[in-house]
Amino acid sequence: MRSLSTHDACAHTTARSPFHAPARLGILHPRPLRATKGVGQARWPFPPSVAVSATTSSAAGASSSAVHGEAAPSTSAIGLGAGAGGSISWFDSWYPVAFTKDLDPAKPHRVTLLGIPMVVWWDKNAAAWRVFEDVCPHRLVPLSEGRITPSGLLECGYHGWAFSGDGKCEVIPQQGKCDTPRACATGYHCAVRQGLLFVLPKPLPPALRPSGGTNDELAAALAAVAEEEARIPLVSELEEPGGKWLSQDVWRDLPYDWSTLMENVLDSSHVPFTHHASMSNRNVIGPYDLKLTSAITDAGFSGMWTTGPRAGKLGPQSTTFTAPCFLKHRLDSKGFASLTVVYAVPMEPGRCRLINRNVLRFNNAIPEAIFGLVPSWWWHVSSHVLLEDDQIFLHLGEEETARRRAGGLGHSQVCYMPSQADTYVIAFQRWLSRFGGGGPFGGGGLAADGAAFVEALGPRLSRKALLDRYSQHTETCASCQQGLKQVGGAAAAARAVAVAAGAAAVFCAAVAVAVAGAAATGAGAVAAAGAAGAAGGAAAGAAGVLSAVGSVLVAAAGAVAGPYDPTGVSHMLRAAAWALLAAAATAAGGRLEALRKLFYEGVYPPPRNLKD
Repeated sequence: MRSLSTHDACAHTTARSPFHAPARLGILHPRPLRATKGVGQARWPFPPSVAVSATTSSAAGASSSAVHGEAAPSTSAIGLGAGAGGSISWFDSWYPVAFTKDLDPAKPHRVTLLGIPMVVWWDKNAAAWRVFEDVCPHRLVPLSEGRITPSGLLECGYHGWAFSGDGKCEVIPQQGKCDTPRACATGYHCAVRQGLLFVLPKPLPPALRPSGGTNDELAAALAAVAEEEARIPLVSELEEPGGKWLSQDVWRDLPYDWSTLMENVLDSSHVPFTHHASMSNRNVIGPYDLKLTSAITDAGFSGMWTTGPRAGKLGPQSTTFTAPCFLKHRLDSKGFASLTVVYAVPMEPGRCRLINRNVLRFNNAIPEAIFGLVPSWWWHVSSHVLLEDDQIFLHLGEEETARRRAGGLGHSQVCYMPSQADTYVIAFQRWLSRFGGGGPFGGGGLAADGAAFVEALGPRLSRKALLDRYSQHTETCASCQQGLKQVGGAAAAARAVAVAAGAAAVFCAAVAVAVAGAAATGAGAVAAAGAAGAAGGAAAGAAGVLSAVGSVLVAAAGAVAGPYDPTGVSHMLRAAAWALLAAAATAAGGRLEALRKLFYEGVYPPPRNLKD
């Protein structure tokens, strides 16, 4: 359990400070939670249920105003729909785990979904992505620690067992091919839609496994696959024929629960304050006249912010929450339309993956052209600061909230939300209580497992760990690995240019001094020309004596210092030009090195604490 205290608590969000507790081991490292418990590691003591029945706790469903005895305008529009009493199956829902452009097809990738360790890999023989349980059936080690062989098989790094795309064990080096079902890897149904790899986190049906089934069973299974894929939550605007929507795609593994992320992105009223000076302004806010435009059902809910962001300057904003983890804000403004799309992917208790698409449509061709030139890694690096604006207090706030709810209290009983700005948060918490069973890992204030959920969160992460961009993103992002190499290479090149230009400046200055001295003493132009390494009688004579390498050096020296000038003025001007280039390269190298560091860690304090 994270170390706890009650000081500095905020009645609204229950976020707290200090940051002296040890890092929460195991949360940022993609290992599954196990039934056993070790020192300093987060453990999940029981498996999540396949189907979660709806709960009807009046405590969880009560509005904040009812608890505190005050009128709350945000609750008047919040009501449960006719679907109340239903249930959702977390393992029958589709979840995106990665943008395919950020996956390296040359190696396996480990992901965690609903506590299940999975390995994503490219099957070149079928030209398709595959998702297996990240466990070799031989000795249960992670397949993601292996490799993809030249023949296109996923090979375990322990003993070399190798698997084809359907999960069949094709190679056992110590024995040969093994056709028994126990030798097969466990596969999961996956599909690529809109550039995202979606996974259905339940094993493939028997008819689609290597052992196969009858023709009728196979036909039925394939028909079921088509029906399953029709349920994948997509951005409908990107399916419009002839649409010119441009998508800025980012992702990051976050050290807090999926439900905390969903609350955060539903809550527009935090933006001017949390993201002041990074994307918004705390001095420009307007009415938060949020209202629901649909009932809360097992499928989710929708709403409208009539005034909209920036005190209404951008127009009204609509919001749709599609259960269990899809959110879309839509804003239609003069000159452009925008969508903020978030998939809050549940990985483990207290850990989720953000899949974010910021989708834009311009009425002008120039922004479209500029948008298309920006590399993917730049969007990733530039988005980190926005996530880190609230990452620290969300990590701490969810711990306090979970601790207070562990005895069975509802969200509205521990958080005071009297404002209409909290309409969507209250609606989400009602959906989670009524239809989501408190979430895929329990918790959510349910008395039966609330304490276990708090225990599963593990100790707090340090501030440094919370701002660790490399382990939360860069390490496993193919786009950012490429960007890191490009920026690092450019920084090294800039440093080399700075050194060479600096040396050239010194050389030219020395030539200018030598020429001036020779002229003053009447030594003549020959000695000065030799010092300059320039073309002329002395240089030509020297070149005739020097070796081929020496000739090259003389020519290079002449190129650096320029044609011989008996006054030395042109050589001094050259020195100044080389010095300016050295200074510019040094500055560029510093900027590039600062950019390279942004792939590794965030900065503190956040921008909002530095600017009024």
